[in-house]
Amino acid sequence: MRLLEQLRLNDPPGLAALAECRAWLKNFLATQVVPAIEPALRACRGPVRLVGTGGTATILARIEARMAGFDRDQIEAAQIPLPRLQAQLQEQWQMTLAQRQQIIGMPPNRGDVILTGMAIYESIMTQFGMTQLGVSTRGLRYWALLH
Repeated sequence: MRLLEQLRLNDPPGLAALAECRAWLKNFLATQVVPAIEPALRACRGPVRLVGTGGTATILARIEARMAGFDRDQIEAAQIPLPRLQAQLQEQWQMTLAQRQQIIGMPPNRGDVILTGMAIYESIMTQFGMTQLGVSTRGLRYWALLH
């Protein structure tokens, strides 16, 4: 079951629902993800960067740039700082679906799922001490080759 379906959010979801979502994600990461990847992260010699691929990351970059259309170069240049992501998260969890659908850069059919997607990125960044989110529209290997 997807996290969005599990939470059964009201419209607007509100900050209490955001707190519940954050608590669920924190527990999930601590019990299911950290034990699996922490050894690999400790073995890294350089800084570890978070790069999002797919719909949520692309939408976040479009929102950040206030981009109504799709500009691959501008999206892939995006670096979304954690405080900015957190501010968007707090704001959007207090909006109705209709309000979120009006945000520049938000495809109307993604106004519902963006909430949990944003919360997942925030939780990963917080858990692993990452300060910004990079975005790739062409996949992680392509991004790694360019950087």
